[in-house]
Amino acid sequence: MKQISRRGVIRSGGLACLGSVLTACTVTTKGAVTSLTLDVGKVEAYAQAGYNFAQMVLAVPNVVQALGAPAVAVVEVCAKNVLAALDVLEKDAHGSLTVSYNSASVKQAFQSILADFQTVITAATTLLHAQVKGDLSPTVQSRLALGVTAAETIVSLMQAMVSMSSRAEERVPRMSESAALAVLGVRL
Repeated sequence: MKQISRRGVIRSGGLACLGSVLTACTVTTKGAVTSLTLDVGKVEAYAQAGYNFAQMVLAVPNVVQALGAPAVAVVEVCAKNVLAALDVLEKDAHGSLTVSYNSASVKQAFQSILADFQTVITAATTLLHAQVKGDLSPTVQSRLALGVTAAETIVSLMQAMVSMSSRAEERVPRMSESAALAVLGVRL
């Protein structure tokens, strides 16, 4: 995953927050200090969606045969990492509704959730391509494809929270936030 400098996040993140319809982040400037603030509830929902998506991938019949044991182990680690990053975020938020993004641990937790989400999407896409061998039933294949679309939507929304990079601009979600979260079993 591309590392984003704090200065780059603040510069581009401010534009992302102002230019998007998301209510998940705000930018405040006091003198020369600019703070990017994330909506903890949104990030928690997105992290839970990432965890649920990993569990969806792991529940696919014959997943070990289709992906291989090392890839399945990576998905399992990603699921655990998402929960650990969520714990860090919740700890740093101290029960508040928002948390300042200029905290290094918050930044790392957010980036970890995003990176793990993307890793699981890659594994799920690999699983879908393994369908050529006829390993997945049409029902499982359809559910997994919908899950991938939902996961890609959440990743796109997370990227839009903090970046106006061309990659984030080009990734237009294929479903609404609420639909993506519903597919991944999360209520906001």
